[in-house]
Amino acid sequence: MKSLLISSDYFPPQTGGISHFMRGITSALGPDLVCCLTGQRANGTATREDFGPRVYRRPAVFAAKAKYLRAAAWGATIAEIMVRERPQIGQMATAGEGPLGLWLGRWLKLPFVVYAHGNEVLHAMSAGGQKLRVALQRAHRVLAVSHFTASLVQKAGVSPDRIAVVHPGCDSDHFRPRCPRMNLRQKLLGEHYKDHVILTVGSLTARKGHDMVIRALPRLRETVPDVAYLIVGHGSYRDQLKRLAMGLGIGDRVIFAGRIPAEDLPDLYALADVFVMPSREQIETCDVEGFGLVFLEASACAKPVVGGRSGGIPDAIVDGVTGLLVNPHDPGDIANSLSRLLTNNDFANRLGEQGRCWVMKDFEWARVADRVQGILQSVLQETQSAVYSPLGKKIFGQDRESVDRL
Repeated sequence: MKSLLISSDYFPPQTGGISHFMRGITSALGPDLVCCLTGQRANGTATREDFGPRVYRRPAVFAAKAKYLRAAAWGATIAEIMVRERPQIGQMATAGEGPLGLWLGRWLKLPFVVYAHGNEVLHAMSAGGQKLRVALQRAHRVLAVSHFTASLVQKAGVSPDRIAVVHPGCDSDHFRPRCPRMNLRQKLLGEHYKDHVILTVGSLTARKGHDMVIRALPRLRETVPDVAYLIVGHGSYRDQLKRLAMGLGIGDRVIFAGRIPAEDLPDLYALADVFVMPSREQIETCDVEGFGLVFLEASACAKPVVGGRSGGIPDAIVDGVTGLLVNPHDPGDIANSLSRLLTNNDFANRLGEQGRCWVMKDFEWARVADRVQGILQSVLQETQSAVYSPLGKKIFGQDRESVDRL
């Protein structure tokens, strides 16, 4: 049974957690079980990607300015995919693709599932999120990346029996313990290359909590004077963070590395003594950490992790076993947890080792793919048996007019 995964924006070469998730799941499923449709242009011209499944890169389907051009591109592309691939079910990368899933059900009788991450679910729950909300409510399954996201999906009106928690995976062969590269350490840290290093990897946005780590540094230096904070990522928050560090008199202790190629991330984790990202929920701006894939990557590299007790992060950290959960609004709590790890090597090493074992046991992509494929098969069986039932009539008959309006 083959599925069609549709992701308009979040797909390689675009970077970010959702794109990484989509690449990981499609790669693990392989070309016999999935094909992909995206609006992202490739770096090259190959029709068969390096990770296996056939990818139909059709920007016009999602970005053509004229509505009739988008409709024409969509119709032609779906006709081609149906003939060449014969998918039996759709996977929508986010609720944003949900209306396309409704179209597939309306015209082609294809059931569909929707992945739910966090921010887009909050948007669906807002006054202007009706289309997203309807797509979630009518999906045959919603695959939430964490229990926190699953609770949001339920608040958006989805029945609990149609919600499944599917955590992202992690490639523990790529993300593995490595010896630090001293040339890279000296290049990034300069005069602080011999210091203890705490690391954050992520976009420079208010949600991630870089500012709380910076506020924690003066107190942390009371117990660990030789500490440097390495920030990997880019974003509009950078200047504000720089000003904060300078104002606290620790500007030389905060190093901004900027954007780093994904293939170099394992070497970045190898430089760190502790990985930290005290993300916090910002519900008013629809901004939450739905899971936190970077915690798995750091754990797979045998690094102890510190994360905010918010959003879906408790699904990515086993408190006291693979890392420590902290109050993301309390610099003192963050400083104490970092100090505890930086001054107790046995404790830090134990958490790092346990973290890697946990990732290898529960988060390999093959395991995630098996779970997703099992859900897809279950949905297909349910919908096939319901075609002639009142439920089937509701999905494919009585509700057609409302689907068309979307």
